[in-house]
Amino acid sequence: MTEPVDGESVSEQAAAVWAIVAPALQAGGGGHDLMIRSYRALQTGAMEELPDDVWHTILAWLPLEDLARLAQVDKHVRALVERRVPQALDPAAHEAPDFVRTIYTQAELDAAPDGVVFAPGAGRDLTLRHNGTAVLHGPGTLTAIDDGWVYPVDDARILTVTGGHVMASGQAVIDAVTGGEVDAGDDVRIGTVTADAQVDAFGRATIGTVTGGRVNAHTDARIGHVAGGSVEASLRAAIGTVTGGNITLRNYATIDSVTGGDTRIRAYENTQVTVHACADQVHVDAYDCATITADSGTVTVRSPGVTVNVNGNVVVNHQHEPVPDNDDLW
Repeated sequence: MTEPVDGESVSEQAAAVWAIVAPALQAGGGGHDLMIRSYRALQTGAMEELPDDVWHTILAWLPLEDLARLAQVDKHVRALVERRVPQALDPAAHEAPDFVRTIYTQAELDAAPDGVVFAPGAGRDLTLRHNGTAVLHGPGTLTAIDDGWVYPVDDARILTVTGGHVMASGQAVIDAVTGGEVDAGDDVRIGTVTADAQVDAFGRATIGTVTGGRVNAHTDARIGHVAGGSVEASLRAAIGTVTGGNITLRNYATIDSVTGGDTRIRAYENTQVTVHACADQVHVDAYDCATITADSGTVTVRSPGVTVNVNGNVVVNHQHEPVPDNDDLW
């Protein structure tokens, strides 16, 4: 159950209501004031003491399954639900194609059938770990995904992906990817990619930091910082700052700033790379019509169409050779 907002306890009956209501207030953005008002009203132990405007807000945020569970707590609450949201008590509504379950316990989630469509509901420590398929709706937070095929949509949030295959869309958020595979499109945001993870980011998807794994960023996807791992950026994908790792650029992909670290970059076609001063361990292999602006490091020009703008202590080598096939890249 979500922690109360002050030191006073509530009755067992009111606690059952609070366990359903509190996550709805948090997810719906009701604010701390509404949380306090709701909890203090529940401290009386009488459901009829909760103000009508608070009930109206709560009932508007709760999904059908939560409303149905809420109606089982108290006769007064059931009457409110029956009067204001009658479909919550209609079994047919819970079988509609667009019905979204809410999962409250790990046992419920583990026992859920293949192909479940759900929102995390009150659970803030749930892990999806069975080998099946699931559609995860927001708002709500799932602690981890260890296995299976998962489709986060809307503004669902996943704290960690450690395994399985995640195909995220909408405004879903993934805090960290440490394993498994993730396909991220639309406005999906990924915090960090590490370890053995594999990520394909496209559309307007963004990644904060890459320190390991393999990342393919294409179209208009953007990576804030690359400090390790292997990254391939293509089309108009952009990388902000690089301090390490192996990077391949294609089409019109860009790197805003390479500032140092053990970094190897291969730039093809019309890509652009900017290497700052004091980045002596950076090595750039430039092909096709790539443009390299460097204040330090080593640039090896592999094609006659490459443009190199040297502004500092840069080693420039000319070793023209055919562009390697994809199979020859790291």
